Amino acid sequence: MKQQKNLLSNPPYLQLAIDIPYLPEVEKILSKISKNNLDKLLIEIGTPFLKNEGLRQIVPVIRNYFPENYLIADFKTLDVGKLEVKIANEGKVNACVVSGLAPLATIISFIDECRSLGIDSWLDTLGLTLEEILYKIKQLDNFPNVIIIHRGIDEELSGKTSSWKIVQELRNFVPSLIACAGGISLDTVSGPLIHGGDILIIGRAIYNAENPYGVILDFYNAMI
Repeated sequence: MKQQKNLLSNPPYLQLAIDIPYLPEVEKILSKISKNNLDKLLIEIGTPFLKNEGLRQIVPVIRNYFPENYLIADFKTLDVGKLEVKIANEGKVNACVVSGLAPLATIISFIDECRSLGIDSWLDTLGLTLEEILYKIKQLDNFPNVIIIHRGIDEELSGKTSSWKIVQELRNFVPSLIACAGGISLDTVSGPLIHGGDILIIGRAIYNAENPYGVILDFYNAMI
């Protein structure tokens, strides 16, 4: 298997996952955190945000605050992989996300189109066991640039816990960067870091904070 050159070459990174569905509310958050020293901050256009506001409307607003930061469109693609990558590329983002639950044909066409267009492919493993992840990865001709180990919000609220040991186990099989998502806070951030996570995906712990910029700096310090 092969992996295209990754646009992210110096981990670890902190990723802000924006799942707030309304653009005016998101702008309030962005205005509080748009500082010059956040070059290692990745911005994720979360799925609810994408569905409600649309990529064409969202990207110019985010670029007004973060003109150079790495931008991810979290489509969680389940079908028409090639088409959704084209939409992402036309929307001027750096990466887009396919669901690991998608049929193998969709994942393959998604990754291949990302390689063709020069944007990063991300594979979200939400809903998959390690065995299921490895089964699909072993059938791919090309690796995704990033694999997300993901406990969803509904899973978190239902009481499901995360074991970040899966990060270490996955590293034995893939050269991809590994992102960790799922209720990570400053109190629990050591878990994914100890096990070698390359990207920390944080949402509510940042944008629900009274001082979101200060919380970002706290996460930055934890990653050093």
